Amino acid sequence: MIFGANNSATFSVTCAWVGLVFFGVQAAHASAPEDWLYTVQQPVVDQSEQRRQVAAREALLEVLSRVTGLSTVPRNAAINAALARPDRFYSEFVFARSDGVGPSSGEDALALQIRFQERAVLDLVRNAKLPIWWSGRPMSMAWVVVEENGQRVILRDGSELELAATLLQQAQRRGLPLALPLLDLQEAVQVAPGIVWGNFLPTLVDATSRYGIQQIMVGRMRAETYGTETLYSGDWQVAFADDLDPITSNFSGLSAIQVARLGAELAAGYFAPPMTIFSGDQFDHALGIFGVSDVAQYARMSDYFRQFEFVDDVVVSSILNGRVNLTVSTSASEKLLLSLLTREGQLQLLDESVVSDAISLEWRD
Repeated sequence: MIFGANNSATFSVTCAWVGLVFFGVQAAHASAPEDWLYTVQQPVVDQSEQRRQVAAREALLEVLSRVTGLSTVPRNAAINAALARPDRFYSEFVFARSDGVGPSSGEDALALQIRFQERAVLDLVRNAKLPIWWSGRPMSMAWVVVEENGQRVILRDGSELELAATLLQQAQRRGLPLALPLLDLQEAVQVAPGIVWGNFLPTLVDATSRYGIQQIMVGRMRAETYGTETLYSGDWQVAFADDLDPITSNFSGLSAIQVARLGAELAAGYFAPPMTIFSGDQFDHALGIFGVSDVAQYARMSDYFRQFEFVDDVVVSSILNGRVNLTVSTSASEKLLLSLLTREGQLQLLDESVVSDAISLEWRD
């Protein structure tokens, strides 16, 4: 079955329909990621037009940081032009009560919540020659123990401690999916505060595996209260569970928001690069995908390709005996493309001897 070529062959109705399904990939980039990636909340003093414009510019910088993985977005000509008219990049906004983000937060604090348009933001990122951090980024688990007044407590999901909520907020600000442990009975027996304090990483990896999470953060800190202010001193570590080669950042005398921001920045800077595509040369990678035996599988495979915002174009050249031959246009190198395509297990790399003229992959539902 040939697309985009002069060919007079006659195809079955089934194959023709399959071709139409996959053709949609050429016009679509990634499927819509979760709302949190493109929805930003900024604190404002009032609902004036001036305040909205200022907050919208800050919100655009935040969403660009999430999408690119960069802690600081370069102010090149494309970015400066976008910041002059941020309204071109969002579809809706609403004023609401703050969720506690930012220094002016409080029960009566006002915030501007903006929903940005994914396609417009991605086009801006490409025009500005900035990297793209794949939106299908995996979850990280944060194991954090705080010692205060001689007592050690592990932050858990649903904790009312200020640091727990602040850490999740700062992770969201950086585009880092982050969870805290449930600390149910099973987990409480396996992971006591001393395990986190003693930095027993293999035990923490075992406890994290029940969630299917392969990225961990470990925070160990002492809290001291001075009047109405609580300051923290300690360290953050981040590591991939499969290699346990952590990097560490020490800190002293920081507020909850400063500690949370430091941890989120450290984790994003460590976990983003393996899933980041940098602008530059454009590549056309030939793939041979096996195991596609019916229309339903073909449709699911085409949907799978739509989630990758770094895939600019997919062109099917032929379908024969359960093998789909296609060309993927992307700025990702072959190694990075294969790493991302096979990360979730639905596509698996086959022995190169199976086919010599293309990268061989097998589709698995």
